[in-house]
Amino acid sequence: MNVQALFLRLHAIMHVMQMIPTLSHPTSFDLNFIRAGIGPDVLMIHGWASSSRMWSALMTALASERRSWAVDLAGFGGSRLPAHVRPDLDSQLAWLVRFLEGRQIRPSVVIGHSMGGMLALKLAVERPDLVERLVLMCPVVTGRFGLNAHQLFGSRLWMMMAARTQRAWSLMQSGMFAPLISAPMYVAPRHRARYVEDFRRSSWDAAMAALESISLTSMQPHLSEIRQEALVVVGGRDFTVSPEEGRLAARLMPNASLVEYPSVHHQPLDEIPDRFIALTRDFILRRHEPL
Repeated sequence: MNVQALFLRLHAIMHVMQMIPTLSHPTSFDLNFIRAGIGPDVLMIHGWASSSRMWSALMTALASERRSWAVDLAGFGGSRLPAHVRPDLDSQLAWLVRFLEGRQIRPSVVIGHSMGGMLALKLAVERPDLVERLVLMCPVVTGRFGLNAHQLFGSRLWMMMAARTQRAWSLMQSGMFAPLISAPMYVAPRHRARYVEDFRRSSWDAAMAALESISLTSMQPHLSEIRQEALVVVGGRDFTVSPEEGRLAARLMPNASLVEYPSVHHQPLDEIPDRFIALTRDFILRRHEPL
């Protein structure tokens, strides 16, 4: 293929990508969710290609004293999207706010994992009235992924390639490849089926838009503005999102504390459930003095 033909093909791909809307003002849509327990409200936000089901053990541990709301972000879990809608982080945040306001929920604590941690930070900055305290588990803060993958997802090259990834996505979600791609070997076998099922339910549009949007977003300039009390938990062996992301948040947020587990990877709730639940439960139930 000569240079002119390659340029024309890349231009055509870019044209197709521009025709697929990335929502900044989302259409009418409601999020699937799990609710459990009684007491003050706690909002739980899952990470990329996951779902509300990841929080089941923590919800059970809090049920006698807190009412937990675990949402499925748009395009993940049971929250289905219209075809060819590509929700960026701002759209995901807008749906979360609509979800909370529609049910008159004012969370006493917002908990976020990975991408959900970045959304929790955005919620604290843009709607501080909806966030009293934060728990950030292995959060993405500056848009950086392990192995510098963010450099690809945020690049013009990726935008030109992404239109061709949908067929590959279907292959990755197949019964043959999904277990190899989505279920980390460092979690117990009893959890792996959930990872595979959540990955297979994730829409291509939502998954790709999330990767692109995360890569182009940094919460670092806003961390000093987030004055809510926060617990930041990271794994020292996290190669998905560097623990330095959480360390940075804990350093720059005025009322944050850091807990690091040196031998843990990206899923503390599944890897060390008893320790993580005890830590988080203590933080949530501890008497809180408003700032």
